[in-house]
Amino acid sequence: MLARAHLLERLHDLVMMALVWLIDIVVIGVKVLGGRIEVNPVLRFGLWAAAVCVVGAGIALLGALLVLLQHYSENLPG
Repeated sequence: MLARAHLLERLHDLVMMALVWLIDIVVIGVKVLGGRIEVNPVLRFGLWAAAVCVVGAGIALLGALLVLLQHYSENLPG
C-alpha cells in the first residue's frame, strides 16, 4: 500500500511539472505574439497563423459536439 501511495505521489509531481512547463510555453508564446520578445517576423506570423487555426479547430470541435448532442437528444425515449 505504501508503494502505491508513493507511486501516486510521484505521478502527481510529474503531472504538476508538466503543467508548469506548458504554462511557461504559453507565456512565452503570448509574449512573442504581443511583441514583447523580439523575434523574426516570419516566426511571429507563423505563431499567429497557428493561434488562429487552434481557435478555428476549437470552434469546429464545439460545433461537432453540439451536433452530436442534438442527435443524441433526438433519440432519447419519451
